[in-house]
Amino acid sequence: MRPILFDFGTFELFGHEIHLAVRSYGTLFFLAVLVGWWLCVRLGKKVYPHAPWSVIYLGSIFAGVIGARVLNVLIFLPEIMRGEESVRGLLMGGGTWLPGVIAGTLVLVLLSRKHGLKLGVVTNVFFVGIPLVHAIGRIGCLLGGCCYGGPTDVPWAITYEDPLAYQHNGTPVGTAVHPTPLYEVAAEMFNFVIVWSLWKRSPRPWVIPVTWALLYGAQRFVIEFFRGDPRGEYGAFHSSQWISLAMIPVMGFILWKLRPLTGAPPIESPDTPAAS
Repeated sequence: MRPILFDFGTFELFGHEIHLAVRSYGTLFFLAVLVGWWLCVRLGKKVYPHAPWSVIYLGSIFAGVIGARVLNVLIFLPEIMRGEESVRGLLMGGGTWLPGVIAGTLVLVLLSRKHGLKLGVVTNVFFVGIPLVHAIGRIGCLLGGCCYGGPTDVPWAITYEDPLAYQHNGTPVGTAVHPTPLYEVAAEMFNFVIVWSLWKRSPRPWVIPVTWALLYGAQRFVIEFFRGDPRGEYGAFHSSQWISLAMIPVMGFILWKLRPLTGAPPIESPDTPAAS
């Protein structure tokens, strides 16, 4: 794998040595944000033409990134206290995905209310792109060496060879492991096909985020069994598995209550005055 795509070497600036490099994880993360931004604005204009979709999207993404990293620190607090992990290292890492989604969703709620938009419609728009954004980001994980899988001898196993992956993420070098980032890429591309098909059929408010959460919760619970990187363990499962387990019945029940899932009536909004 390639944790660093382009390395421009080191140079000195004001007495400090700076290593200038383009890292794969950051590059793919940036690409994912751009793709999600474009898709959110494009779809959002179809329902609320004058809503500040860029502000809503970027504000939610920023909150998600911060939330993912802050909870990562809390999960590894025992390791930090023992000196096995550093706060700086955890904050600079990719964070924990599911709590990031929760934090981003909370800001999405606040921004939607602030601008007088129907929250169920806004989340439909936003979550069409979430699986696609996540899939692109997981390719960055694969290249960077984070979120790696446990040792295995399956034919599709991958072996990391770049020592930088070990230095940055503790990735085992020279050992065949499950390509767990690719498992999530496949799962999220499947989810994107599902939510996109729902979007084309005029989904009722809340249908798309609830459908995604149900699918991803079940998928993530299974994928976690193949992960090899250290994460917070509470009893029989990791923290992400407990969150996934909670998501499955809750989202399943909500989806059942939302029936029928498609065929939503036209939206009456500040952008679309009601007929007299």
